[in-house]
Amino acid sequence: MRVVHAADIHLDTPFRRHDAALRQRLQQAGREAFSALVDLTLEERADALLIAGDLFDNEWLTIATERVLTSELSRLTDAGVTVVYATGNHDPGRTNYRAAHIDWPSANFHLHSSRTPRRIPINRGNDRVGWVVAAGHQTTHEATNLASTFPPAPGPQPAVALLHADVGGAQGAPDDEAGNTYAPAALSDLDPSYDYWALGHIHKRQRLREDSPAWYPGNLQGRDFGETGAKGALIVDLDPPAPPQVRFRPLAPVRWERLTVPALGEASAIGDIQAAVRSRFDGLRQEDGFVLPEQDWILRVELSGPCPLATVLRNDEERDGLAEYLGESLGALDVEVRDAGLSPPIDLSRHVGQRHVLGEALELIAQAGRNDKLLSRLAPSELALGEEKAEEEERLQYLRGLLDGLDAAAAERLLRPDST
Repeated sequence: MRVVHAADIHLDTPFRRHDAALRQRLQQAGREAFSALVDLTLEERADALLIAGDLFDNEWLTIATERVLTSELSRLTDAGVTVVYATGNHDPGRTNYRAAHIDWPSANFHLHSSRTPRRIPINRGNDRVGWVVAAGHQTTHEATNLASTFPPAPGPQPAVALLHADVGGAQGAPDDEAGNTYAPAALSDLDPSYDYWALGHIHKRQRLREDSPAWYPGNLQGRDFGETGAKGALIVDLDPPAPPQVRFRPLAPVRWERLTVPALGEASAIGDIQAAVRSRFDGLRQEDGFVLPEQDWILRVELSGPCPLATVLRNDEERDGLAEYLGESLGALDVEVRDAGLSPPIDLSRHVGQRHVLGEALELIAQAGRNDKLLSRLAPSELALGEEKAEEEERLQYLRGLLDGLDAAAAERLLRPDST
């Protein structure tokens, strides 16, 4: 059995922080990515398309998005491809939510919005080629461990478990920092009788463990700088007892990316900075391997380190001007420039050992870097990691990190004309 596994499509994300033109482009990109997903499923002659929750972002869909959604799904189901869609926390199965009021295809389409796992046969013509067992979210905050409720896999054909869940150990859970988890589960809750676990909710593409058939495909189209890199879907070939063969295909027409540009010590003109950013951008595109030919880019350029133009680039208007210049020269959809620690070039060797305030400060910083007792004594415990009971080695490692670049920062501050 061959399936295409996608999740977290988030159609009609509002993108309120952006201007109207960029907002419109990003919403269109979501629809384009979904159409590309359907193209991929047909191109790969897959037996099923599996959508592991969060097909749309909330209970409202624009007319344009609903038309694309239903017509594209019909392209699949009319071709005999089975579509199985299990709801997530953004598109739960309550009767007043959007999933319950769409004109879904009448054949070969299965919307599952119940917590109770449901077994769905996957056919190729008149032949049974596999099974999908799916469970969905009924509310916007599903607290039940849905993974633990799955029955043993049916057989003898290949079987896939389809679920939107926050499985412990996964990297990049979008809600963990706020203390929220949805359908929480442990890796041990994923029944090993299934040949593949098609998961959703985590927006970072990953296999949960090298010996596990549990995968997150990541989201289909990135939506902000927390979702950088190539985005798309997984093509999964199942032929047990062999392990699943999983391939990634990029599909997102708009890609978000951060470009860190630290080596600007010789950049005395804006053209020098443009050349450094261009070099970093070209290197990324050449090395990545998943760049689409006509891809649009939204870039965050983070400038750091010594730079002759540091004082100029600390001005918001000047950075906006540089961003506009970079957008035009790189052909990017949008560019944001950030000061990630720019400083004027300073020859610290001229001040080390001198009997003035800066010389004394540099000596103290150097001593703290060599002497853990001095470093620990200089920093009150409540400032380290925000925890008084932090492990001493962890605390010292944190403090050593704070020393990095402190000598240059101290020199810049004390050498400013307005310093007192």
